[in-house]
Amino acid sequence: MKNRMPIKQKTVVFQVMEEIKNMISTGKLQPNDKIPNEYELAEMFGVGRSSIREALKIFQFLGVVELRNPKGTFICESSHISSEALLWSMLLGKKDFKDLIELRMVLEHQGLWYLMLYHRNNKILIDETIQKLEAEVTNMAEAIKEQDYQKRIDADYNFHKHIIQVCNNEVFDNLYATMKAFMEEEKAIAQSQISTLDSVVEDHQKLIDAIKEGDYYCTSEMFRTHIRNIDSLLK
Repeated sequence: MKNRMPIKQKTVVFQVMEEIKNMISTGKLQPNDKIPNEYELAEMFGVGRSSIREALKIFQFLGVVELRNPKGTFICESSHISSEALLWSMLLGKKDFKDLIELRMVLEHQGLWYLMLYHRNNKILIDETIQKLEAEVTNMAEAIKEQDYQKRIDADYNFHKHIIQVCNNEVFDNLYATMKAFMEEEKAIAQSQISTLDSVVEDHQKLIDAIKEGDYYCTSEMFRTHIRNIDSLLK
């Protein structure tokens, strides 16, 4: 009979994580609930306290739980979930900019839908958003004139961020913030193709004009054209 491979400690930790995840999925633990302490969890799962401690550290890093001294450890709201896992996935995986552009397109289409359809009667929100977008287009034009490429990237990033923020969704905001680090590649392209960037400014202004017109479907098509232009630059 072959000798059995010893169970590694991390396997026990992951089993503990699965048990806690099941408690959350079944509703036994809900956001803002205090979870049992280390002693209680160790007794419940029949494992050592060190395994419990390691599992909670991982959950804390991911933003699933938070330590509130001296009260104990509590389940977080979904808005606290860390974007670290996504960031590391991007860093360690293949940097496929086409995939990142498509993700941006999905997030921003949702922002446009909220701005132009869901909140179409909220004139204050629409006017404030347009003002923010126009300010970023001005910043882009100035950056190109000054050949300040970092300023142009920041203005471009902020322009699209303002659209996504209309969703009022922290997960969306975190996703887009995570992607910012990868826009440095676009900065390198900007440095070598400065003459092409005038059309990028024009594309952003056309988006604003379409939003002002209030035609969501026209704006959506304008946005797709803008994204295709970015894709062409990256190629």
